[in-house]
Amino acid sequence: GREFEGEEEYLEILGITREQSGKYECKAANEVASADVKQVRVTVNYPPTITESKSNEAATGRQALLRCEASAVPTPDFEWYRDDTRINSANGLEIKSTGSQSLLMVANVTEEHYGNYTCVAANKLGVTNASLYLY
Repeated sequence: GREFEGEEEYLEILGITREQSGKYECKAANEVASADVKQVRVTVNYPPTITESKSNEAATGRQALLRCEASAVPTPDFEWYRDDTRINSANGLEIKSTGSQSLLMVANVTEEHYGNYTCVAANKLGVTNASLYLY
């Protein structure tokens, strides 16, 4: 929405925030010809923040789901931990991460599955985590 006068102009954004990501348009016009318009996309990178972490309860013998969601640019990588041990998709546990969300699925809950889990979201700018419980 700002207008500039002159042959060469710059739009300087100091202290840019993630909300200022998006398309910006430069329009040059004079009375000789129609306006020339170019667009540029500005991407603001920022470290992950957990936006939702959902604990859950499940009866033994049933399926359980723990969900973790994080906001970050670039898109975060997720890891899951039980106590200090990293969890991989094996032995009835499956991790599905797509974009900003990661799910830990327990196919057949046993007593040993109950307890505290940690979801870790990381990108090149930072790391964050959240504790979730399976009751």
